[in-house]
Amino acid sequence: MEKQTAIASSCLFLLYIATFTEVLEAHHHHHRHNRHGSVKLFVFGDSYADTGNTGKSVSASWKEPYGINFPGKPAGRFSDGFVLTDYIGSFSLKTSFLGISSPVPYTLRKFVKKSKLESGMNFAYGGTGVFDTVFGGPNLTTQIDFFQQLLEQKLYSTKNDVVNSSIALVSVAGNDYAAYFGNHTEDFAVVTKSIIKQLAVDLERIHGLGVRKIAVTAIGPLGCLPRMTSFLSYQNCSEVANLVSIFHNQILRQKVEELNKETKKSSFVILDLYNASLSAIMLPKHHQGYSTLQINPLKPCCVGVSKEYSCGSVDENGAKKYIVCDKPKLSFFWDMIHPSQNGWHEVYSAIKSSLRQLYL
Repeated sequence: MEKQTAIASSCLFLLYIATFTEVLEAHHHHHRHNRHGSVKLFVFGDSYADTGNTGKSVSASWKEPYGINFPGKPAGRFSDGFVLTDYIGSFSLKTSFLGISSPVPYTLRKFVKKSKLESGMNFAYGGTGVFDTVFGGPNLTTQIDFFQQLLEQKLYSTKNDVVNSSIALVSVAGNDYAAYFGNHTEDFAVVTKSIIKQLAVDLERIHGLGVRKIAVTAIGPLGCLPRMTSFLSYQNCSEVANLVSIFHNQILRQKVEELNKETKKSSFVILDLYNASLSAIMLPKHHQGYSTLQINPLKPCCVGVSKEYSCGSVDENGAKKYIVCDKPKLSFFWDMIHPSQNGWHEVYSAIKSSLRQLYL
């Protein structure tokens, strides 16, 4: 029995590698000139940025129908296609900001050609946070440990190489609040300040390791996540939950201003996912851009057939226990937590001006 289990695990891992290799080739096929030079992108955070680190055995992101729009099958992204990371760096999008390949997931770094690592690396894991969360996985501090170890191993030739041509994306903290909502043992304001304090330490550490510019995401409107709006029949966002995001983002902005004063180089840039998401979700029906979203942008495209199931669920016989909307490419939310590829495109379009600050 143990031998059969080992063989099965090996087969799953080989499939994991094969799937990821196909994704890399799909990116490479659409190679474009890197208009910003030999820039590297290092990504830290959670499922909003993860492109394949979270293991198959624990993640729905490796199950159908995830990945139906890109690459056409599950590939480790918590979406029907691209996530935020891909819109910042990807060969396969004409609108890609950096014009480089979406960085290789950390867990697969040893299974790809060294040339694939030239655009940076993605250390983000779904379900993780600034601190440890109920979902497990390496928190932000540990992800930075991985980065530091690779620098010490000279994977990127010299520290100067990183200094002159690197940007970091840090997308984190949503899961820290999920953990808070599940355990109200501390005052909310205290929790927020604790999260921001540690996040600031982590941001300074990334900068100290040689990363020239760091983009950190503000938290999106938590009260608009389908997990919250389902209690309101997907008709309205929870104003109370959105106050959590607003407070977090205010404290984050203050801390980033302090960090920029210390560096004197405006090294840290906030990507305002809150207003970017809200502007797309709340567009009035007569607005010209509203047609890019489904009729109800608060409703997720992929859901379980009942409360005990979720997107990607199957029963003991392998029968699907989820449904997918008719037009996934017009949705804003893919599942109960994550934006769809189209949703991320809407957000990306709104934060382009902030991304340009990375090159000032």
